[in-house]
Amino acid sequence: MEYYWICLWSVLGLGLCVPDDEHYTLHLIPLNFDKALEACLPASFLTKVASMEEAMEILKVIANMPSTEGTFEFWVGLRKEKLDCVKNDTPLKGFKWTVDSSSDTKLDQWKSLPKPTCTVIHCVFLSGEFNGTEIVNWGFVPSTCKTNRPFICKQRDGKMPFMDQCLTPHIPEARSLRPDPNNPHKLDLECSSGQLFKLTCSAMTLKWKRDDGSAIDGICASCKAGYVRDGSGNCVDNDECRGQPCKGQCVNTEGFYLCKCRDKNGNLQDEGSVSCNELPVATFTPEGSDTYLVQDHTPTSKPTIQEGSIEIVDKSGEQAKIFIPVLIAVMTLVVLVVVVLATVKCCLRRRSQKLAMKTTEKMAIKRAEASKEKYSMENTNEKEAT
Repeated sequence: MEYYWICLWSVLGLGLCVPDDEHYTLHLIPLNFDKALEACLPASFLTKVASMEEAMEILKVIANMPSTEGTFEFWVGLRKEKLDCVKNDTPLKGFKWTVDSSSDTKLDQWKSLPKPTCTVIHCVFLSGEFNGTEIVNWGFVPSTCKTNRPFICKQRDGKMPFMDQCLTPHIPEARSLRPDPNNPHKLDLECSSGQLFKLTCSAMTLKWKRDDGSAIDGICASCKAGYVRDGSGNCVDNDECRGQPCKGQCVNTEGFYLCKCRDKNGNLQDEGSVSCNELPVATFTPEGSDTYLVQDHTPTSKPTIQEGSIEIVDKSGEQAKIFIPVLIAVMTLVVLVVVVLATVKCCLRRRSQKLAMKTTEKMAIKRAEASKEKYSMENTNEKEAT
């Protein structure tokens, strides 16, 4: 005979379960969605409500609970992952059953529709109102998964293989999670970073583990800056020096790297320091070395490296040969400018002198004319007087 179970758990973990007609269990101690998933394991799972028949059976159990008048809320096994989109044109609106990652349903009973999103994780609870005689205004309601609520578990079929009883794991930042085509006891996990992992279901706990037996918690979570995940999913230091990011010598550190050069005394200095700019350094990568060296490019005169040997050629002589003709040309230009300015000044001076002479001559002529006119007038006056 199959049973419903209504469980009232005490703070000590003891519970009182009241049997009815089927194998459902109502847990009245509120938990968040992930905790409710775990609490149902291993003998049961957070229930599916994929048909009107299942819904009626569950509502019947809720109605038989003592003191249930008013509004009720129970988590059911329906969730939308972070990278999935809400699809209001489908019965489950883009949500999937956690027990098998399917979207199969014959029931489209939503009390509140989910808001369109492709970036937020949402979970679903069953809500309704019991007026003492019947349950009304019931349906699915989307919600944040962190809220604590009572939940409904459904017992697993004892004849079901343990692999079919393993809940599909909820892995944040997972790009895809597919059954291994070559091994029905494994899953192929691809993280958003592109890393691939094999997961195995434990027959003892009905939980998924990595192939090495370690837990899958945080398996796809991003590592902090300077770290990457290795083949086992652990965050390890990323050797940035392999990409030769420095002009001089690269020194890898935990989570970072330093760019260095060697000064005249062979001591390591910061790449941008004055000591690094004093001497150009030609280096090579020693076999088995943990550091990666490249030719140093400094602001001072640079060495030229020829094939077959390392030869430092000072280009200061060539620079001098270029500098001297340029200096001569500049000096010649300066002299020409001085000569032109002197010539212009001389011409202006001569012109000024000529203008002055002409002005003097005009003034002398005017004086002479004035004197002659005065003399003529005096003679005229004397004749008139006589």
